[in-house]
Amino acid sequence: MARTAEAAAKVVADTAQAALQVKEDLSSLTNELRGRYNELLTQRQTQVTEIREDRDAMRDLSTTWTERITTITESLERISKDATQKVSDMASTLKPIVSIFRSPQAAGIEFGEATLDVLLKTHLGEQCYVRKPRLLAVGQDVVDFAIKLPECLVPIDSKFPTVQYRAWVDASNEVELKAAWRAFRDQLIRQMEATAKYIKPDAGTTDYALIFMPSDIIYQQAFLTQQVYDQENPIPQRAIQLQVFGCSTQTLFPMFNLIRLGLRNLKIAEDVKGIRSQIDELSNVFTRIFQDTEWKTLRTHVKQLSDHVERMVSEKGSVSRMAEAMKRLADFSHERSESNRTSVPQTPDDLLALQRENQ
Repeated sequence: MARTAEAAAKVVADTAQAALQVKEDLSSLTNELRGRYNELLTQRQTQVTEIREDRDAMRDLSTTWTERITTITESLERISKDATQKVSDMASTLKPIVSIFRSPQAAGIEFGEATLDVLLKTHLGEQCYVRKPRLLAVGQDVVDFAIKLPECLVPIDSKFPTVQYRAWVDASNEVELKAAWRAFRDQLIRQMEATAKYIKPDAGTTDYALIFMPSDIIYQQAFLTQQVYDQENPIPQRAIQLQVFGCSTQTLFPMFNLIRLGLRNLKIAEDVKGIRSQIDELSNVFTRIFQDTEWKTLRTHVKQLSDHVERMVSEKGSVSRMAEAMKRLADFSHERSESNRTSVPQTPDDLLALQRENQ
């Protein structure tokens, strides 16, 4: 019986010991799990923070790239517009040259206009000529250019019989040469007659007009040669009758120089005239001032005032006497201050002696 009780007590003790060990193991495991949980929670918070930072960085990067892409797009659009405008300007510039490969007649007209336009713009300036002036229009026709002089316009046409001249150049024998020359001559004279319609002195033009030849050689052959193929050249005589004179690149240069020189001289003359007018006006103003009675009275008062001031500052004047009196007063005040400074008692005996004298 006693042995059974001891065995039961031992079992109870072992069970209690085992339960305590299990409790300690559970507590240790719980602490370990709690620490692991806290560690995982910290890692999660760290990862969430890093993800948020990465997200903000990606957002800033996306914003920056969007702004850069917008700027690049605007720059490309601006470059595209500039390139389109330059291509358009180049096309306008090349239009007369491209037109050479189209209709020969139209090509000659446009090429002559382009050449003359460049000459006028380069050597005179856009302010010195007018393109297609409607003032000189005759029906639907109008002269190509008009050079602006101070008091009139000089009509200058650039249309040229290109087809006839090309046939003349390409002629292969003497018969074709003579026939082509006559066709070119007649067509050029008809063009000169058409240009003569633009001479309108009542509308402000000169009593002559110019017709531009796109080549100096053509100008010499047409307007300076008296005979062609042993035949008299009627173009120079007809030019005098119509007052329509031919010109070319080389012959226009002296005219342009004269026009520029004349305009400059006119400008100088206008400036000199304006300066002379201002000088005359200033002279009239001074004349009126010196002739004015009040000006004479003022001059008299000023002279009297100047004489009075000279008398006042002279040796016997009131200003000089006042200065001498102020100097004497200053010397007297100085002497008094010196005498008072020497009469001040220096010792007690001197003070007693001074008191006795006062009594």
